[in-house]
Amino acid sequence: MYLGSVRFFKHLILTIVALLIIVPTVIAVSTGADNAAKEDEISRLKALVASYGKFYEEAANGASEELYYAYMEFFGIDKGKFFQLLYEKDPSLLGALGEGATPGGSGDPDDSDARPGGSTAPDMTADINSSAPKNTVSEPPEPPEPPAYEALFPDLYVDGRADEPDYIDDSDYIYLTFDDGPSVNTAEILSYLKYFDVPATFFVIPGENSQKSLNRILDEGHAIGVHSATHDYAEIYSSVEAFLTDFKAAYDLIYEQTGHKPEIFRFPGGSINDFNGAVRSDIIAEMTRRGFAYFDWNVDIKDINGASWDAMMKTARAQVAANTEMGQRSIILMHDRNGGENTVYVLDEMIEELINNPNNYKFGKIDGNVRPMHH
Repeated sequence: MYLGSVRFFKHLILTIVALLIIVPTVIAVSTGADNAAKEDEISRLKALVASYGKFYEEAANGASEELYYAYMEFFGIDKGKFFQLLYEKDPSLLGALGEGATPGGSGDPDDSDARPGGSTAPDMTADINSSAPKNTVSEPPEPPEPPAYEALFPDLYVDGRADEPDYIDDSDYIYLTFDDGPSVNTAEILSYLKYFDVPATFFVIPGENSQKSLNRILDEGHAIGVHSATHDYAEIYSSVEAFLTDFKAAYDLIYEQTGHKPEIFRFPGGSINDFNGAVRSDIIAEMTRRGFAYFDWNVDIKDINGASWDAMMKTARAQVAANTEMGQRSIILMHDRNGGENTVYVLDEMIEELINNPNNYKFGKIDGNVRPMHH
C-alpha cells in the first residue's frame, strides 16, 4: 500500500523540502530581502526538514513515537487528527507509538497534551472523536445592517400599494403635468382645464397659504404629487436623510391642508440631474421600498427656460408626434410658478390642438394605475 509506506514518506519529505526551499526563496526575492538572511533561512529550513525526515523514516519502520510530535509541530494539527489519519492509512504504524495511541486504547486523557515519558502512551480516543470531520451545515451569513435612514419617519409609507399594480394601457394618453405650484397662476390654469374638461397632475411645493389651491386641485378632479418642500437642490440631494426630511415636510403639509396622502412624486430637476448622482440610486430604492412612485416626463416645452409661446407650441407638437409614432404616451412637463405667465397663455391653444388631433388622444391624471415614467 503506497499511503503510509516508506516510499510515501520519502516522497512527502522531498515535496516539503522543495516547497520550503522554493516558497521562501520566491518571497524573499519579491520583497527584496537581504541575500545573507535568505540563505540563513533556507539553511535553517533544510536542517529542520532533515531532522523531521529522520522521525518520518523511523516511524515508517515502526521504531519512533517522535512521529506524532514532528507531525503535530510541523503541520500544526492536533494529535487526535494525526492519529486518526495515520490509523486510516496504515494501522500497523501505530504500534511504534504504544497501545494507547490506537483508537479505543487505554490511557489517561488528561495527559493528552503532554509528551509521553512513561511506559504508556496517552489515550487518543477522545481527541480522535473530537477532531473527526462532522457533517455540519454552515450557518448562513448574518444579513447586513439596514441603512439608518430606513428607521426615519416610520409613518412615511404608502399603504396597500400593490407590488405589481395592474397598470392601464395608456399608449394613446396625454398627461399634462405642472411643477412648482401653487402660484398666482394656479387659478387660471385650473380654469382652462375646467373649460376643456381635461384632467392634469400637479407636483407641488406646498406652503402655509396653499390650502385653498390644493383643495381646489383635488376638488376639480386633478391629482397631486410631492415635488419638494424647499426645491433647494444642494440641500435635499446632500444625503438620503436630507431628501427624506424635505419630502416629509412637503408630504405633511399636503396632508394637513387637504387630508390627502400623495403616493406619487417628481424629483426636483428630474430623477437624473447634476446634484443627485451620489445618492440617486439609494433614494430611488428607499422611496420605492416605502411604496412611492416617481414620474419623469418625455415632453418638455422649456417654459422654465423662458421659451416663447411659438417655441413651446412647436416643441409640444413635435415631441408628442414622435411619441405617438413610437406607440408611447406623452407626459408633458410644464410649470405653475410665479413669473410663468407664458405657460398660462399657451395652455389653451395647446390643449385645443391636442383635443382636435386626429389621433384622438385621451387625457389622464397620474395615479397608482399609471405606469411610472423614468428617465
